[in-house]
Amino acid sequence: MVNASQTPAWSLADEYESYEDRLFLDDIARVEACIAELEGMGGNFAQALASIEGLEIPVAASTPENAATAELLERCRSAMVLAEEASMLQENTRVYVSCRLSVDGSDIRGKELRGEIGSRSARLLGAAAPLELLLTLAPDSFFSRFLDDGRVARQRFRLEQLRKLRDQRLSLESERLLSAFSTDGFHAWGNLYDSLSGTLSCSVEQDGKRMSMGIAEAASLLRSPDRPRREAAWRAVNGAYAGHEETLAAILDALAGWRLVEYGLRSTRSTVHFLDPSLHQNRMRRSTLDALISVVDESKELGREALRLQAKLLGVERLAPWDILAGAPELRGAEGRPLDFEAALALVARAYAGVHPSMAEFVRGEAAARHIEARALAAKRPGAYCTEFPKSRSTRVFMTYGGSLSDVSTLAHELGHAYHSSLLADLPLPEADYPMSLAETASTFAETLLGELLAEEAEDDRSLLPVAWSDARNAATFLLNIPARLAFESRFYERRKERPLGPETLSALMREAWADYYGDALSEYDGSFWCSKLHFYKTGVSFYNYPYVFGYLFSLGLYARRETLGGEFHARYAALLRDTGRMEVEELARRHLGVDLSAPEFWRGSLSILRRKVERFGSLASRLDQAAR
Repeated sequence: MVNASQTPAWSLADEYESYEDRLFLDDIARVEACIAELEGMGGNFAQALASIEGLEIPVAASTPENAATAELLERCRSAMVLAEEASMLQENTRVYVSCRLSVDGSDIRGKELRGEIGSRSARLLGAAAPLELLLTLAPDSFFSRFLDDGRVARQRFRLEQLRKLRDQRLSLESERLLSAFSTDGFHAWGNLYDSLSGTLSCSVEQDGKRMSMGIAEAASLLRSPDRPRREAAWRAVNGAYAGHEETLAAILDALAGWRLVEYGLRSTRSTVHFLDPSLHQNRMRRSTLDALISVVDESKELGREALRLQAKLLGVERLAPWDILAGAPELRGAEGRPLDFEAALALVARAYAGVHPSMAEFVRGEAAARHIEARALAAKRPGAYCTEFPKSRSTRVFMTYGGSLSDVSTLAHELGHAYHSSLLADLPLPEADYPMSLAETASTFAETLLGELLAEEAEDDRSLLPVAWSDARNAATFLLNIPARLAFESRFYERRKERPLGPETLSALMREAWADYYGDALSEYDGSFWCSKLHFYKTGVSFYNYPYVFGYLFSLGLYARRETLGGEFHARYAALLRDTGRMEVEELARRHLGVDLSAPEFWRGSLSILRRKVERFGSLASRLDQAAR
């Protein structure tokens, strides 16, 4: 690990100075005022819903709507402006509280505010529900006339996506009840997991001594070059979660049970499969996901071969679960020390500069503005993310930096998210809300940039090894680990239809998924992976797994066009990213890349790039093996 004093702490003061900051309190008060006003207008929309067919407007341009319809349209537009403002301020306060809790999971006031914000979110959704439902179910002519106003025209794509779910909408009262109950029901379970993982500690043996540390700090040791230390950290983390298996299983069962009941309620006109909401959130068709996973499944052996090559260089017969995140055996910074954060940031900036100088300037600007949190802290939550304050359109990057190449790659990845957001900062918020599938495009593209820079600058096999090792780890991650998560979650949801599942069953399902993908490439399977993986417990999204595979392979396909487009690439790349919040993935790929994502050919082309990377690693491993003899 690097010295904690060498890693940056972010500043949130540009948004709010504290929980008592007058601006923070004023924004909350404004949200409350908007909610009250929306609630007062709701009766008009509810009344209109009762006679929805009567909202048909004659198509003739010269025929004006009647006075009552004109008044309703104006009310709808005014309410939409209010709802947009309230949503923006509500999200701004939520992000602030979430950022503070990420750094300190024991923040009591932050937990209280998170609960208050959750309740307020439910009220806001409930207050906006009549308007949303009216615009979802309204005749095309009314919807079109509603958008014929500059104040709300930017809502077009978002509302058109909602209208695709018309057959799945419940009555207004039912939608309101679901929203109201979700705060202290559905979302409370996710908050429980966050609180648990943020406050858990474990004891890890290091250099003959036992040290107490938070889960995030212990998890960062899984990237240590010391194999016994990795194993000790892995067992400590799993041991910490093992004491809460019954609670964790109850959380997963509750989340899936809620979703399945809701999907059943929404299936009166057309069946809602448990994957459908996730696909809709990712603006992706099932045919695209099927094509993607079919090509990934064709390539399992490539991921397994990558693991076998890593095992060979580590001097073990097969890798163990605690080796999956390990750095290359010869990976060191200067004089055998981990790479310090400033050197890592400079590496990322140079990689970004390979596409365009403005990208490097952005990286340095984020650090200078103190938008990066990278310290190792006892009460810090595990994982890494990038978030945005919608009010200022400024981003924050969160991670725990330990000095490994994997940490440098994580830095490049999260700054990729931040760069993506910066390109959208001048667009209206509704047009900048991109799905997770496309969010991973810029981040994984950034990782590829970093890897290729390091490969190009490698002076010998020793310096090439960390890069090639990272390529091998990517092959195993995107072809085995993440698809195994999808397989586990899919099987879990199928079984959960019948009854709640206990820890033993969940562990068996996880081992089964790992066996399907890892095969004989590991010495054992991590049956407890369902306990420690935050992604299974997120309430805002379900199936938080396959979009990473999509993003990685999509970005490889994008990277392949860099050489052919030459100087035009950055402009084309930026144009694609700017459209991610206002197009479905298939349309985006057709317009900017000229490809059909529902056909396997595009994905196989991306896999061919990954295959070359693994082959490069194999050749390197052979040379190093021969040199060692």
